[in-house]
Amino acid sequence: MRYRGIEYSVVQGIERRLWKWAATVAGTKISGQGSTRDEAIERAKKAIARATQKQRFKQVIDGED
Repeated sequence: MRYRGIEYSVVQGIERRLWKWAATVAGTKISGQGSTRDEAIERAKKAIARATQKQRFKQVIDGED
């Protein structure tokens, strides 16, 4: 799946009611889990949004030097 141009995956865990997600943003791996597939997708999207926002902020700060 893709969100904001970032590829991420969601898979069902071994345990009951466990879904895991993972993505790589700017070379940094991020991951998490949810109790439903929809919850895992939503959490992945929020984490990707936070990570991409931090990257944009860092680029602005680095560009000012």
